[in-house]
Amino acid sequence: MTDLHLTGTGELHFGHDTHEATRQALDHARTHFADAGFLVITGDLANWGEIGAYRKLERLLADYPLPVYLMIGNHDNRDNFLSVFGDRHRFDAPFMQYWADHDRYRLLFLDTQTAGTAGGAFGSHRLRWLDQRLSESEREVLMFMHHHPTPTGAHAMDAKGVADWDAFHRVLARHSAKIRHIFHGHCHTDMQGHIEGISFSGLRSMGSQVYPDLSTEMVSRWEGAPHYAVALIGERSLVTHQQDFTYAGDVHTHPRGQFTDFVNNCAKRGVNVPDADPDPLEIAS
Repeated sequence: MTDLHLTGTGELHFGHDTHEATRQALDHARTHFADAGFLVITGDLANWGEIGAYRKLERLLADYPLPVYLMIGNHDNRDNFLSVFGDRHRFDAPFMQYWADHDRYRLLFLDTQTAGTAGGAFGSHRLRWLDQRLSESEREVLMFMHHHPTPTGAHAMDAKGVADWDAFHRVLARHSAKIRHIFHGHCHTDMQGHIEGISFSGLRSMGSQVYPDLSTEMVSRWEGAPHYAVALIGERSLVTHQQDFTYAGDVHTHPRGQFTDFVNNCAKRGVNVPDADPDPLEIAS
């Protein structure tokens, strides 16, 4: 889950009630995925960094049944965040980066916020910290960050990207074999890709969504619905499923059809479905 953009006063985010969307998302996850291992919220918890916004989130999470890992983004205020959640995690102060172990995985939570810009940066200290945590880990790593991990080709998004991407990528390259996936926020849109051989994915926000228009340098928004994702992680696979928790329409279910039904329906339309694979072509050399 990412980019809650909560406000202390209930102010709407481009016309969207982010508090209500966050409440619905948390309730939906609690109901449908109570067996999940943990929940991560990858930054921009607050829109203006108000203490009141963090207090609202504190109340929403007060009796939540899953471990919840919180991160900051460019909209968050470090001091106000710490005043409410400072005891929640073992932060590498003054940065809000930390790690935790869960089952066979090392979870790394990165702090990409930097002063004076909506973009992000690591700087030498945070890159050293990341390099050290990756070096010492004997577990596979799931990495979480607010800003997107590589340029996207969308000009407006990349103008608010990470200033030292190249240095970050060099750290990733040294440890790519043990990094299973990178989860990020910030872009307010569905996103998948890979960098240095590492897969990554991003999500929509709880407020206004960004349309990834690759032809303009302007920010493009559309009325997309918020969602969160569930990650199913196996020994050799990782699959994410986006959950459109505000959808109120019908969902039609029916028994799974037999392949013979497909064959018969094709035959009624004069189409023959082969019952054997073709023989490989013999190519003379």
